[in-house]
Amino acid sequence: MTRKTSASLLLGAAVLLLAACDPQAQQGSIVLTQVPVGAPAPQDMTVLDARYPPGSRVVLLSPPFGAQAVRVLSEGLEAAGDPCVSWDGRWVYFAGKDKDRQGWQIYRVAAGGGSPERLTDAPGGAMDPAVAAHEELVYSSPVPKAGRLWASPEPPSLYGMLPGKAPRRLTFGPDAAVNPTVLRDGRILYVGAAASDSRRAQPHLCLYTVNNDGTEVTAYAGQDDGVDTVRRPRELGDGRIGFLASRGHEPGASEWAEGVRSAAPFATRANLLPFPGQGCRSVEPTPEGELLVCADVAGMVGRSMTANAALFRVAPGAAELGAPVFDDPSWNSIEATGIARRDEAAGHTTTVMPAASQGTILCLNANDSCEPATDGTGSPAAQLRITAIVGPGQLRVLGTVPVASDGSVLVRLPAGVPLGLDTLDGAGRVLRHQPPVFWLLPGENRACVGCHERRSHSPRNVRPLAVQTDPESIGLAGKSYSR
Repeated sequence: MTRKTSASLLLGAAVLLLAACDPQAQQGSIVLTQVPVGAPAPQDMTVLDARYPPGSRVVLLSPPFGAQAVRVLSEGLEAAGDPCVSWDGRWVYFAGKDKDRQGWQIYRVAAGGGSPERLTDAPGGAMDPAVAAHEELVYSSPVPKAGRLWASPEPPSLYGMLPGKAPRRLTFGPDAAVNPTVLRDGRILYVGAAASDSRRAQPHLCLYTVNNDGTEVTAYAGQDDGVDTVRRPRELGDGRIGFLASRGHEPGASEWAEGVRSAAPFATRANLLPFPGQGCRSVEPTPEGELLVCADVAGMVGRSMTANAALFRVAPGAAELGAPVFDDPSWNSIEATGIARRDEAAGHTTTVMPAASQGTILCLNANDSCEPATDGTGSPAAQLRITAIVGPGQLRVLGTVPVASDGSVLVRLPAGVPLGLDTLDGAGRVLRHQPPVFWLLPGENRACVGCHERRSHSPRNVRPLAVQTDPESIGLAGKSYSR
């Protein structure tokens, strides 16, 4: 063998080795979750076991999307699902459960295939992966028992984990925070429950946003209207937010696709598809402006009423779902996302100071509200009462602070607990009530226009009286009572 031949063989071996370490997916490929048709759910199951029974898998579909073009990305795992793709298109993240029944965690695999790498070791498991700026993994944890997602004594919260760093908790609300997706402006959009004092009533689900450092949790859409259940929100290329909706909270309820315009999310709810879309399993945008839709094929021409779910590609303005682009009768195709390079989401310059124990709230005018006062007199607020959830079912009154004559309030409050606010009149009667549904992070400075102010209301350009003196500081000491 000549030196030239030997060098060529070594170079070729090195190229193959590198390709095996980081194989690239073929252009136009799609990542798909497949669930075996008729697969039984395991005993003592979690919400993920119910959604992805044993045998469920994440696969890579390469054009032209024939059954022979399927490559398993979750090889070696008992079950897997809910894939998402990194901004550069090189990595696929998904929730997986290993064969040793160690629970659900988040895994990563090269988009072209390889051995899955476990990224999380979250107590109670992890689910709902998304990718924020700087390759930060966002996920929800713990994984509740089936049927207990919105009634768990330890509701799942969102966490963020930068490469090589420990995870950071991002949400501290009293209800579950699930199904995160990262918007192009860097905010995390997720599903939560509307504000309520009742822990027993069925929740009304809606959308919230939070910065990728956990600050400025904000109601986004569906708080005042909508259906019972919202799931899998996604930012589309045309300025809309698409999501799945259904009535009731029963597992397996038929879902359809709805959307809101991001410029006016509170007033633009409408069907996402211009044709009937019951039995929808997922909707994802493509760079070409189309939608990847996984939907049931039951009732279609030539299919039985017990048929599976297949993958469709829907063009803008399409009048019907059309023929599937991939359909294997042995599998339900329930989640699909394309592999493509995208612009990375914007980051957020954080104000969080881990060593601090409090954050600050500035209310510009506690009397600015779209809700009438409970006494019907329009009395101005004299005090602001602060409450907090300090444990399961435990609501604590932390204290009160005076409201300035212009309605402004400035106060330092504990970080990392759900907080509520009540405005009181001069006699101590409640004028307006806000259950504990928001939180502050250490060092966060947060401002609001008013208490339940109009969504489109802008503040007056004046300096509030409350900022002319040092803010009062309220800690967690106080009297507890059961909710």
